[in-house]
Amino acid sequence: MSACLNALDPLPLIAMRGDNAFDHWLLACGQNPWEPLSPDAAKPYGFIWHSWLRFLAGGEGGDPHIWASATPVQVLEFINHGPQSPKRSKPSDITRRRYWRVLDRVYDHAVLHRWAASNPAQGLTEQDMPPSEDPKGAILSPRMWRALERQIPQPEDLISSRDRAILILLMELGLTPEEVRFLEMGSLRWSQQEPHKVQAIQIIGERDKQTRALPVSDKLYAALRHWLQARSGYHAMQGQPALFCTRKAPQLSNHTLLHLVTKTLKQAAQASQLPEPARMGPQVVRNTVLVQWLDSGCSVDEVLARSGMKSPNALLHLRAYFGDDTAQS
Repeated sequence: MSACLNALDPLPLIAMRGDNAFDHWLLACGQNPWEPLSPDAAKPYGFIWHSWLRFLAGGEGGDPHIWASATPVQVLEFINHGPQSPKRSKPSDITRRRYWRVLDRVYDHAVLHRWAASNPAQGLTEQDMPPSEDPKGAILSPRMWRALERQIPQPEDLISSRDRAILILLMELGLTPEEVRFLEMGSLRWSQQEPHKVQAIQIIGERDKQTRALPVSDKLYAALRHWLQARSGYHAMQGQPALFCTRKAPQLSNHTLLHLVTKTLKQAAQASQLPEPARMGPQVVRNTVLVQWLDSGCSVDEVLARSGMKSPNALLHLRAYFGDDTAQS
């Protein structure tokens, strides 16, 4: 964590009961102007969360604050067994992903409000993380991709400027959701010939090959320029290291990023009279970019270098979308 964040974030945690934390998160979701979460739609979330609290406390009468110090090991144990009868088998990957997603979203909210120091759902290793609901991978059709391009908002205010920059960033560089969320102002590399122009973005990652510098096109630079201008006028972001924020937090959450991409894809499908994609989210955009790179003639090694992946095996989930010669190269 940067020295800047340590200096800005010295406050102690606030004690909060786990059931009250969920109610607060649910209220915030219900007030979402784009896609409010209704009480009926929230019932499965409540069932999962309260099962999680009972799992941690060892029953109904346990410590109501223990959830704030939960560990990734406990998250893994919970999602692998779930709120179900012990006689039943291990949950499917889809069910495990849904358990994990509820914990991830509520803990993101809790960290924002300083009820928890960290999000244990984000502490799972890549091997332990439940796979996406489509393990074979999914991409957008060419028509859907063009519809998405047409749906990118114009930079008219703070949020539209941010959304435009993020969408173009995803569609041109194929970053992972985590890479987008953790971009900082220091990730921008400025041109020596044109000091006021961003020429590359530096990605810093913990995995081998993940750290890399990616060139910025004129289109992406223009989008970033509009966002940086809007960001500079947003008082809450002054002194904050994160490149992207929301109106309520100095850094994007998983939910915000997922909502942005899903919302835009739904709008694009409706505007172009296309069926909604079966899978929607930042990962589907990344998958599409990887396949586009391969289709354009990039070698597997070049695609791996651009995407920050080490082994060609990382592309196997997309093998249905490219030829055997590419898969074996």
